[in-house]
Amino acid sequence: MKEVDTCEIGSTYLKSTMRGFTLLELTIGLVILSFLAYSILQGVQSTRDYNHYVDNKHYMAKVKKSLITFVQSNGFLPCPDSDTTPDGVENRTAGVCTSKSGFLPFQMLGLKSEDAWGNPLWYAINERADVSGTVDIGLAAESAAYFNNGVTPLNGTVNPCTATGGTPCFNTLTKPFGVTTGSGNLTICGENTATSCSSSTSDANKIELRAIAVVLSLGANGAQTLAGTTLDTAESENFDNDRYFWVASGSNVSGSFYDDQLIWLTGYDLKYAMLRSERGLQ
Repeated sequence: MKEVDTCEIGSTYLKSTMRGFTLLELTIGLVILSFLAYSILQGVQSTRDYNHYVDNKHYMAKVKKSLITFVQSNGFLPCPDSDTTPDGVENRTAGVCTSKSGFLPFQMLGLKSEDAWGNPLWYAINERADVSGTVDIGLAAESAAYFNNGVTPLNGTVNPCTATGGTPCFNTLTKPFGVTTGSGNLTICGENTATSCSSSTSDANKIELRAIAVVLSLGANGAQTLAGTTLDTAESENFDNDRYFWVASGSNVSGSFYDDQLIWLTGYDLKYAMLRSERGLQ
């Protein structure tokens, strides 16, 4: 009978035990490294998102300035670019805006075609400046007149603006002014609005009741928005083709994700711009 070497057994057990501890330590080390790598990547992504947000905020301010400069130079605001694939040029039908919403006509404004996330900007205007309903674009007293480009014929008839010397067709008495809101203008709800932005929202939770035009950046999830993906409450409100827009905080609606950025123009913005221009305003 062969004698068992107890030293050999002990040595084998010790090696096995040491090998087991080494694998355990390696596993723990990999877990720690993975956690650190994930944390670093999350930090990098957060920094990138923040940089995009800041860059886009500056770009949106430039968009507003470009729209005001366009009005000073031409005497009217452009219509939306309603082409399925935006070409950067407004769309008009018989001189009237083809649609009340569409893409921003970036070429006419001398702007780049995309926001910081690579998506086109959305552009909504006074609801009575397009061909879908009551057309007020030829009436100098109405807010839709801010989009009258002075070309005849207008909606099949002589453009009243032509007889008065061309653009601007609007004047100091064009609505809105004072407490007169005008027809078809856009409403902006603020962060204090907790559940919805609509006609039933109290005026205390609205930060603008008479916007002539709104430009919307759809944020990091803009591609999904344009593709028709289901959105949270606030982002859905901004893209439902009505006259209500919501500058919301994501925390206002449970489970929501909101990163839209908006700028808007009022009648006062445009009148002041024209009063400062060589064209002047009647």
